[in-house]
Parts: sequence; C-alpha cells; structure tokens
Amino acid sequence: MRKPFMITFRATHFKRLTLGLLVMVGLPALAQTPIPLNDLSAFTNKAGNWSIVGNASVDITQPNVLNTTPGKGVLACIHKQGTYGPDYELLTKFEHGDLDIEMDYMMAKGSNSGIYLQGNYEVQLFDSWGKKSVNYSDNGGIYHRWDDAQPEGQKGYEGYSPRLNVSKAPGLWQHISISYQAPRFDKSGKKITNAVFLKVELNGMTIHENVEVSGPTRGALGKDVPMGPLRIQGDHGSLAIKNIVISNFDKKPGTLSNLQYKTYYGNYSQDLDPSTLKVDGSGNAEALTWDVLKNKNNYVLTYTGTYNAPTAGDYTFRLQASGNSKLKIDGKEVLGDAWKNTNEFRTATTKLSAGNHKMELYVNKRDGWLQPVLGLWVAGPGFREVAYHNLGSTLGGSPPDPILVDAENSNTVLRSFMDIRPAPNKRERVVHAVSVGSPSGMHYTYDMDKGALFQVWRGDFLDATPMWNNRGDGSSRPRGSVTLLGDAPLLAKTTGNWPSDTTESKYRQKGYELDANDVPTFRYEAYGTTVSDRTAVVDDGRKFEREIKLGKPVSGLMARLAEGDSIEKVSDNLYAVDNKSYYIQLADNSAQPEIKKSGSGQSLVIPVDKGELKYSILF
Repeated sequence: MRKPFMITFRATHFKRLTLGLLVMVGLPALAQTPIPLNDLSAFTNKAGNWSIVGNASVDITQPNVLNTTPGKGVLACIHKQGTYGPDYELLTKFEHGDLDIEMDYMMAKGSNSGIYLQGNYEVQLFDSWGKKSVNYSDNGGIYHRWDDAQPEGQKGYEGYSPRLNVSKAPGLWQHISISYQAPRFDKSGKKITNAVFLKVELNGMTIHENVEVSGPTRGALGKDVPMGPLRIQGDHGSLAIKNIVISNFDKKPGTLSNLQYKTYYGNYSQDLDPSTLKVDGSGNAEALTWDVLKNKNNYVLTYTGTYNAPTAGDYTFRLQASGNSKLKIDGKEVLGDAWKNTNEFRTATTKLSAGNHKMELYVNKRDGWLQPVLGLWVAGPGFREVAYHNLGSTLGGSPPDPILVDAENSNTVLRSFMDIRPAPNKRERVVHAVSVGSPSGMHYTYDMDKGALFQVWRGDFLDATPMWNNRGDGSSRPRGSVTLLGDAPLLAKTTGNWPSDTTESKYRQKGYELDANDVPTFRYEAYGTTVSDRTAVVDDGRKFEREIKLGKPVSGLMARLAEGDSIEKVSDNLYAVDNKSYYIQLADNSAQPEIKKSGSGQSLVIPVDKGELKYSILF
C-alpha cells in the first residue's frame, strides 16, 4: 500500500501596500517599449565585452562557455571570470524612475550577473540550476546591502531570497519581469520613501512581492537618486539577453470625478433599461463602492462619472463585480454585459483621447449566495494601474483558503483533471491526468489516455482548490514554473504527421504500479506491443530520466521525444527544444534521432526497434 499524500490547509493573508505617486520629468515616454537590439546605440560599454549577435548557446559541461552566431536581436556578454571592474558593465543611455522591465536571458554554466535598477538596486542573474536552497545571491534574489564599518561577518545585510528556485539549466532562455518603484524625494531633495520591488516574476512564478529596500544594494553606482540608468553586470561571467521590453511610468494617472449613483431594488432582469425603473436611492460618491446599498441582493446599482485621460493612448479597464455588469465609456461598451462570480475579473483595453470622458457603470445582482463586491482599476500610458474604489468594496471577494497538496517528504501521486494552455487563448483539459510529485521539488503530469508525459515543473506540488473546494470541478494546478512538453502519444508508426490521439494504435491503458519509493511505472498496450514507462528524478534533482521498455516492438515503430517551434542539436546527444525552452539528452548508446518538420514547427523522433529507450529532460 502506498503512503497517503499530505494535504496542507493554509490561510492566505493579503497585505495591500498603498504607494504614493511622483511625477517624473525629462524622460521620454517609454511605455511598453522594446529596446532594439540591432546595435549597441542604446547602451554604454567601455570594455567592449558586450556585442549584438543572432543567437547564443552554451556548453553545459564547461564553466562560462558562451557561443554565438552572427546576426541581430541578441545581446551577448562574453567575459572571462576573475576580471572585474565597472568598464565591463552595460549602462543604458536613458535614465528612469518607476519602471517595469522584462526580458529573456541565458546564463553560461556557473555564470553570474545582475540587473541594477537606477544603477543602484540589483536583482541577481545567476546559474542556480538544481540548487536545493537559495539565498539573496542566487537567481532572482534581491542582493544584499553592505556596510564596511560593521564587524566581519556582519557587513552584509538586508538581502532577499527568492521564494522558490525555479531557475532553468544553463543555455536555456529564462524570463524575468520586474516592477520597480523608485525612491521618493521632497522638494529639498531629502528621501522620504524607500525603493520598492512591487513584484518580481521568474519563469512565470512570483518570487518577490512588495519588498521595500532601505537603500542601494552592494555594488551600487552611488546614493539614492530620483533618476538613474539601467545597468547590467558584465564583469562576473558570460550571458545572453533578448526581448528587452520596458514600461516607464512618468505620467500622471487618470482621475475619476463627479461620481453619482442610483440604486434600484427588485429581482430585475439584466435586460431592463434602468431608466424605466423606480429609483430607490441616489447621491454623490468620492469613490466607487457597493456600501451605498441598503440590500445586499436583488439590486441594480449604476454609477456615472467623468474619467479624465491625461494622455492619449491605450487605457486598460479591469472590473470586479458580483452578478451582471457592464462598463461604458462615451456611450460605447468597453465591457459588455456578463455574469461573474465574486472572485472573477474582466479586463478590456480601449483607446482614449486626452481629456474628459463619460463613464457609465451598471451592476445587477440577483444571486443571494454571492457576496457583493465592486472594484475598478485603470492603467494607461505612462502610469501603473490605479484603483477607483474604496478598499472595503472588494473585500467580500476574498478567495477561499487554498487546499494544497505537498510532496515534501515522499513521492506523491494524485489523479485529477489538468488544464493546459498549449497556445495563447487556447485551453485544453486532460481528463486522465496523473501528477507525480517528489521531495526534490521536481514534478510532472502524465496523460494516461495517450501515454504522454506532457508537463514538468519546479517548485511546490499541486493546488487542489479547484478540485475540492465547494462542489469542485475536478481539476488541480501546478504550483511552480511549468514547461509544456506536448500532449501527443509517445509512440506512432508513421512517416507523415504525428497523430494527436491513439485511434490507430489500438491503445489500451493498463494503469500504473508503484515501487518501494512510490515512483510509478505506467503500463499500456499500443501497436500490438506492451509498454512500460517510468520517469524518475536523477542527478541530485537536476533532471528527469525517462525509461521506456517495449515487449516485441513492431517494425517501423517510432517515439517522438519532443516538439516545438524549433529544435537545435547543441552537442552530441543533447538537443534544445522550442527555442531553447528545455533540453532532451539521450543516453550514449541510443539510436540517432531525427529532427523533422511538424506543422509550423519541428519534432524530434527516434526509432525504438531495439525495444528500449532512455533519455533525460533538463529544464
């Protein structure tokens, strides 16, 4: 009998941080602006160790080896470790205050770098792949401060470790997104508010949130300033960067004024025109709120007001409202009528000219089990999202306490539905999914309908709230940085397009068996042969090893190991998949695979005539 899985019930508390606004002047509007990487004209680099290239790759067996090919679009730093100095750093020619930045980056093995906001506040870029515990100096950490006046062992202080180690292997593209609020100063130049890292996301996971830093981190350019350059460390090793996008927040936010509300009580259809109903209450309000209501159900609540857009451009409206709601700007529906529950949000973007615009908001709630909530947020050119409601007006929408399944002490298996997003705006549900978690923090999900290992992730194991809260919908969610591998059958007998299902294979699922360590081996029949399929964590928690055994394999049977937009052979037996999202590493005695065209992308296929196949997944 297998050991029972552990379920942890945790109450999550949210702290809202109220942040002041400061108008920055003298910097061009750079909202949602990519930094072109056709040349180095946007940067200063004295030593010449940075260059523009077309592609980059690393040798995962050798420290600090970065290889490049000619072209444009990738920023590469090739630097011998052990040689230090500010001349090797890269500085932007523009300066910034409040800023969001996101980019993709690739670390050479054992390399070290960092992004300095305003030249002073460093978020680490580091090869932390496979580390079991991480601190402020690891990938995504907010580096510590330094005081030479303190005794030895106490000079460094106030560093912040990432919540999770979700770092990818050297040579794979990683994605980081940083939302930074600069320190504030009064008219005399005295600092009155510290810098804040509002959010840092690494490979899709939030690793910092609302972290206030009392002063510049170690290695800063100097003292706190209202404006400073972006600075990328280049004197600690080699790395590559691409897809740099910045959003500069130097503009005043929009304002909402002249708010007037009307209330109507009754079980009214959302199709009714409020002007035909009896008004039960009306008045003026300083901010949106449902507190003006006398009843918490069977009501219609409308607001009208004036929204002032300080700058022409795209404005994004985010609405939270129980029941039916819609939002109009200048008589045009920005968010059409739709029913939502307490914890759901709707978002739409529309272009506004500079100046005043009429806003109309309609809410109709007829479900007594729903708590009333009302919240409206707007983000626009050069300013971050601003709330236009009372804080208490959204508190009724607090989500349920999460039901979390951990795998901290033993390998853990859980069956559920699993929703995946193989492409933007596309969702698929895997209905016979089996998720397997391990104490190493490496987890995967297997589709028993197809014999497909379709996703892997690092971090915590599963959020089973959607499955077990209230009535539930049967699904669970990974609690880590997910890499999708493709949900198609492993085996096929074809020279054309790979099948998306098992119709032609006479597939028969035979369940799975657990070994003494609760690691499952999946079993099935396909193409007249029996198949055993086992995936386990190896190499001290760095990668998965998958071993396939077939009984009496039929002639011409192939296995598809990977699919993606592109597949590159990096070295003998090592292939980078889907624009260097993950690696496939074959055993030394494996047959030679083939990279084939697959739709608009490529796939990696290999013959399995010998009846055995072993390969590793590195991510």
